[in-house]
Amino acid sequence: MNSKDLKIYGFKVWTPLDEQMIRSLPPEHGVYVMRLNRVFGRLKGESDILYVGSTDDLRQRIVNNYWRGRGGRTTKRIHNYLFKRNYLSQVEVSWVVCQSPKNLEAKILERYENEHHELPPWNRQK
Repeated sequence: MNSKDLKIYGFKVWTPLDEQMIRSLPPEHGVYVMRLNRVFGRLKGESDILYVGSTDDLRQRIVNNYWRGRGGRTTKRIHNYLFKRNYLSQVEVSWVVCQSPKNLEAKILERYENEHHELPPWNRQK
């Protein structure tokens, strides 16, 4: 599963994670995906998807959690990758507004795990 496979779920536009993108985020329920600007190996196959998440407020989640680094361990770990490990220029984000973001997130993660035998690298397995 690569980012191009997400078109069936409504992910069409990919944009750099920057201040202009943040201003365009709607304050609505949705699912967001972060991808790397190149493919990388997985246990099975290759992908460019780094992280899949869902939220009740897309703008607040991206701004407060990943841009500012506020939140729990996963949030701080991703913020660290983006800003301290210098991935910011290599990551793009896409999102879809939907009424049941947890369901769509679960569907995407299940498909990803079935195809690659593991979750995206920035999604931690529990």
